[in-house]
Amino acid sequence: MLEFWPDYGPGPLWTDDGKPVDLRSLDLSADLIEQLEAWNSRYAEHKIPLGGLGDARWLNEGRNLLRRTRDALKPDYQVVVTEPWWEVDPT
Repeated sequence: MLEFWPDYGPGPLWTDDGKPVDLRSLDLSADLIEQLEAWNSRYAEHKIPLGGLGDARWLNEGRNLLRRTRDALKPDYQVVVTEPWWEVDPT
């Protein structure tokens, strides 16, 4: 099981004991790794809807990357989230 959570520096995938996952150690395409790293590097607390609306465009990109990551890692890994906004599909 891996957790999807962006952060400053490492991320957005974490082990169940809170350690960042090296994306290159997973069966992910180079393109997806590059997109995950670029998206995570744009993380900032104001982008997450904790005290406001967050950044809708950045959140939508994250939801798309989460879906693609889950698809790529099935059935070897379950990618979980702990916040409801990652599961919201605005389409």
